[in-house]
Amino acid sequence: MQSNVPPMQAKLLAGAGMVCISTLVGILYKVSQAASGGFKYSTTSAICIAEFVKLSMSCAFHVMDSSHSRDGLLRVHTAWSSASAQLSMQTVMQISILSFLYAVNNQLSFFVYTLVDPGTVFLFKAGSTMIVASVQCSFAGKTFSPAQWKAMMLQACGMIIVQYDPCKGGGVYTALAYSCLCLGTVITAISAARNEYLIKNYTISLNVQNAVLYAGGVFFNLLAFTCIPNPNSSAEIGFFDGYDNILAIGVVCSNAFIGLAITAVYKYGDAVVKCIASDITAVLLIIVSVIFFSLKSSLTLWCGVFVVVFAVHLYVDASQTAAPPPKAKEPPPTMKGVELSNTIGKADTAAEHRKSSDAEDDFDEVQAAESGRLIRK
Repeated sequence: MQSNVPPMQAKLLAGAGMVCISTLVGILYKVSQAASGGFKYSTTSAICIAEFVKLSMSCAFHVMDSSHSRDGLLRVHTAWSSASAQLSMQTVMQISILSFLYAVNNQLSFFVYTLVDPGTVFLFKAGSTMIVASVQCSFAGKTFSPAQWKAMMLQACGMIIVQYDPCKGGGVYTALAYSCLCLGTVITAISAARNEYLIKNYTISLNVQNAVLYAGGVFFNLLAFTCIPNPNSSAEIGFFDGYDNILAIGVVCSNAFIGLAITAVYKYGDAVVKCIASDITAVLLIIVSVIFFSLKSSLTLWCGVFVVVFAVHLYVDASQTAAPPPKAKEPPPTMKGVELSNTIGKADTAAEHRKSSDAEDDFDEVQAAESGRLIRK
């Protein structure tokens, strides 16, 4: 019997791809800034173009999907009919809310990079699980085991160790920087709750969901460019200004393809692969920040990094332990009890599947909301 576990090589390639693109995103967001502050291009136009690229890819994937094809009809026609049948005005509005949240969070991320180094940004994402979990408990009714809460508290302590400067008697960065990081995490948590609501309450194919999501991203970022002064630059910049610089083009491309990298991780790997990839990315960016972005290296810093990374893996272990172990095989039932056994077995199997699925998804829903896209398990 063939195993459903993906080959190790595919897992490694998916994780390596995510590390490369995520690291590139962190570096490009920092080095593409102007020397006088802000960015040399419009950050709203950059995300708008990236969302348009992702919209085009989602539409192409949906058209190429064979599930809706019919003999004698063009795939474009059947794709449109399939999408129209799955969507309603209420569905589009729900996904549009998620698009708006992502649009706000993307612009907030650009602003955060003007305040802190990329290593701190990624390490904060890895260590801010408790903020996300608290929001999900309050608004989405999620529950976590005591072991998971302990791991999350350890993550928070690790972040305090990393960011505390004993010489200054305070944080490495300003209160504004930490407030923006926390606000971004709260928006991410709300987005995760919205994402979970959409997946559980609407039966829509992934490509159709993504197409609507990215169409909303194009609309909201274009609206922001047209109606709101550039939030991340003091200069008046045109929509296509600054893209003669390879760094600005790199920001657009990395934002367009980060979703594909995360999709590959979930298709060929699992939450543990994403966890390890995120850890490697955070450590690499801390090293880059120490060398190039004036982050002060110290024993305290690296001890704090170790605590955060170690706590993330404790959280993953706690999430997997929460899933009930598979039951031992029982002898075949006698003909006398077949009917009753089948009736009870169906209910038990469904209940166990729900428990196992919920436990395995805890880490995904808390940590993987950074993907900027809908992910159907």
